[in-house]
Amino acid sequence: MALLLCIPLAAHAEDDVPPPAPAAAPAPLAPAMRMFNHLAYGEANATALVPVPSLAGCILVRDAVDDLEHLLAAARAEGIDLGAVSCFRSIAKQRRVFCSGSENCDSVGGAALRARFVGPPGHSEHATGYAIDFVHRGGDCRAVEQCFALTPGGKWLMRRGPEFGFELSFPAGNKQGVGWEPWHWRWVGRSGDAGAQAQAARARFAAAQARFPALPAVARTQTKAAAGLLPDRRSVETAREGGGYAVSSSRAGAAILLATSAMRRP
Repeated sequence: MALLLCIPLAAHAEDDVPPPAPAAAPAPLAPAMRMFNHLAYGEANATALVPVPSLAGCILVRDAVDDLEHLLAAARAEGIDLGAVSCFRSIAKQRRVFCSGSENCDSVGGAALRARFVGPPGHSEHATGYAIDFVHRGGDCRAVEQCFALTPGGKWLMRRGPEFGFELSFPAGNKQGVGWEPWHWRWVGRSGDAGAQAQAARARFAAAQARFPALPAVARTQTKAAAGLLPDRRSVETAREGGGYAVSSSRAGAAILLATSAMRRP
């Protein structure tokens, strides 16, 4: 199994006195480690997670729960009944979900196919405690199907989701190469929310937003760090731990790839 970690090298001047620098150009984005196109994510600390009162079995980071409850109430006020089929999932549970099929973890081809709509363990936004898979209750569209985009709930989220701090992680035709998931939304806090959890969520998804923007997205202040122009040291260390986008032609290689995808909590 070949793993590749690209870290930009600093440029060195060859002359003692460099010529005057031209007008500053935007710095290139630092490379991001991916496994089957999914970025690496750590697991939320259990003490930060709380149940969502309106959604049995759903737990998220506390501040995300507050905004989600307001979102659900606003939707109900307009006759929209939204539910959830998945919220926080631990890396261990993600491994069980990802490896549910006979070929999902025994071959690179099977894993790559599965990864179109399910993040490999250690590479799912659900482990952060900020992501939720919505479902529209009472309709003909089954859970986690693209017809969700045509349901009243799916259309409502496209109009109003960002008002409550939620953005669509994987829009149609996204450059990340992940399948279109109109049901999968991540919380980054409402625009202007300066709370610690909102800042932590934005930092967690800064690389994803800079390279593969959410649509619709929550407006946020663009700083160098938020735009991914200054790679965060911890994110590079996390990428080292989590493994990269690997290419292997053997069952053993695929097994090693998935076995090493579990990550320590950040």
